[in-house]
Amino acid sequence: MRDEMPKPASVVQRWLVFLLGVFVMSIGIALSVHGQLGTAPISTFPAVMDAATPFSLGTFTALMNLTFVLLQILILRRRFRLFQLVQIPIAFVFGAVIDFSLLLTRWAQTDQYLLQWVVTILGALILGIGVYIQIQPKLLYLPGEGITMALTQVTSIRFGTMKQLVDWSIVLIAIAVSVLLMQRLEGVREGTVFAAFAVGGVVKTIESIRQRRQSSRPHGV
Repeated sequence: MRDEMPKPASVVQRWLVFLLGVFVMSIGIALSVHGQLGTAPISTFPAVMDAATPFSLGTFTALMNLTFVLLQILILRRRFRLFQLVQIPIAFVFGAVIDFSLLLTRWAQTDQYLLQWVVTILGALILGIGVYIQIQPKLLYLPGEGITMALTQVTSIRFGTMKQLVDWSIVLIAIAVSVLLMQRLEGVREGTVFAAFAVGGVVKTIESIRQRRQSSRPHGV
């Protein structure tokens, strides 16, 4: 069976592709924050804590991802592969890159509702592209996907369904914490619902396009 995408020629190239995907994802998350219509589900809790404390979105993203790694170890126990501990430094890298991307995309802030939607849609599209790039080298999962995979392994629930359950669980926690700490809703709005469906839709669309292109090629090419 052929891979959907040719593997990079070396481990270094695979890591570069993975890190590129992480950076593109961070740009998408940053734009969703600047859109002010609610972040992507995975970032709702860090966004709430960013608004409620002096610490940054990237800091809480890193802490949340470290928690996900710990939960993977507790869930999988002996089935947890030691290589997946690489998720720990990746969690810090992802958090730092998100803070950098927030500075890089400050130009996207706007108070006009229509333009906020433009920024939100752009953020979701870029986040979906980043997710697709990140999974191509098949090196490891980001902690958010890692916890989903761990739960999938110990249940009979499919990965896609479990991903939705994890994402919406984070959203519900974010809502509860936001109301408790600030007596208002922060980080969760209509843009969150849009991103919840759009990001996965972008990944599926790219995969479908690649599959159609590969199936249309003459055999042996």
